[in-house]
Amino acid sequence: MPYIVVFCEGESEQQYFRYLKDKFHNNAILNIHNKTGLFMTADKAFNERGAYFNDVFDVDEIWIVFDTEKELHPCWNDNWEIVKSLRKRCKYADVKLFMTKGCIEYFFLLHYKKARPLIATPQDKMKLLTQLASKEYCPGYKKGDKFTTWKIAENYKTAIENGNWSLKQISNETAGLNSDEVLRKLYFTDSTFTNTHQAVEHLIEIQNNVRSI
Repeated sequence: MPYIVVFCEGESEQQYFRYLKDKFHNNAILNIHNKTGLFMTADKAFNERGAYFNDVFDVDEIWIVFDTEKELHPCWNDNWEIVKSLRKRCKYADVKLFMTKGCIEYFFLLHYKKARPLIATPQDKMKLLTQLASKEYCPGYKKGDKFTTWKIAENYKTAIENGNWSLKQISNETAGLNSDEVLRKLYFTDSTFTNTHQAVEHLIEIQNNVRSI
């Protein structure tokens, strides 16, 4: 089975990927890193004293899951150097960045409907969180809460459909770019988007491949 190590920005992302670990445990080994943290955390985890140093030749994929913010823009070069370093150290691993504009709650909302709200201010994020926690979607949702996050995650098939729709809305921004260039474009774009659904899509592909053997 593919061995995947996942690094998450926050507890909400961790809970969502723990659901995926449980759901697809027969098809892939998902190791959700126990501490929140992104590029520097991943870098340390695979260095000589890191938790996964002995796994550098065994890991198949490294996932880094986070929200894109303007405040992160100056960090791109340093972060990308870490991606390249991970690729060099973990020679057989595919390093993937799963991003959501502004806050993970946008990705969560796509588990219920198509939407592309403006996400530029703390007020925009709070409005999105309040909407997600309403009776219409996931009553009582709170960041990092296992019960409500797993309830949202059960609708992952809808999220895949709506996530692909979301990316299609900005396809003009990524047309003609290679995969690394697409990641950079998504990191910097002001448009509302997510590609996090592609993680679930990939796990389903693995599941289908296992079943076809």
